[in-house]
Amino acid sequence: MGAVVWILGLCCVIATGLQTIRADDSLPIVVRLHRTVVDNTNTNLNDSDESKKECKARGITCGSCTSVMLCNHENKMVASYECSSVDAQRPYCVGNGMCTNIMDAQCNTPSELCPPEQSYAFYPVPGNCSESVYCNDKKFAMKQSAPSSSYVFNSLVQSWTLRKTTADCFQINCLSSTMQNKFYVYKPNPRLYFYCATFGPMTFECSENEEFNETKRRCEFACKKEGKFAIPDGNGGSQTDRYYLCLAGLNGSYQLFETPCPTGLTFQTDDCKLPPPPATS
Repeated sequence: MGAVVWILGLCCVIATGLQTIRADDSLPIVVRLHRTVVDNTNTNLNDSDESKKECKARGITCGSCTSVMLCNHENKMVASYECSSVDAQRPYCVGNGMCTNIMDAQCNTPSELCPPEQSYAFYPVPGNCSESVYCNDKKFAMKQSAPSSSYVFNSLVQSWTLRKTTADCFQINCLSSTMQNKFYVYKPNPRLYFYCATFGPMTFECSENEEFNETKRRCEFACKKEGKFAIPDGNGGSQTDRYYLCLAGLNGSYQLFETPCPTGLTFQTDDCKLPPPPATS
């Protein structure tokens, strides 16, 4: 009798085990997913003037002289923002990601985004049409961001204008190998032009009444209004026997003519005139 009971119990255990196996076969296979960390490093900022910083510990720190970044345990940047986008009066980042109005001493280096010809003006950021830099007399660049992605920087008015078409956003990615070691005119304002060096863009500015000729790689006179204008002689002065004549054309355009002065006259300021009398001792 005991043997019969033992056999019946063994059969029950086997049956239960088979049911468990069948039940387990119907369960979904669960695979542990690892969190994907996205590296949001922006390769289009083209800030040759700022040395980018790397994450060294989890927390908030400065990503550059003007930006804050958030780092995770894997020493990866997961988010960043410009200080000027939060408070235009506190555009610099110091210490552990604190935005302030005082630039860190190590950031006081001239920026290649500031042309040597001018100071105290705003200039475009080649890789981002919604950003600009303000350049002071020491060529330090303070980055500014548009109040909204709907606006682009307009160097002609030194402010932001509404983006109406795709063409309104003019950008050049100097980090692309196909773009490097070349000159590019800034089409919204042809007086400005860039050189894409291997380390980033360099900004230059033509003289007043000049525009950059991308094909000839030089600044040339451009008519902006009607009148007579001096022709530079290449030595800091002007040619005296001829001048540029600008006349109105179609649809608001102007035509440029290089015109000689009549015999016996020299170009002075804005017209051909009699030469000044010789100085008397």
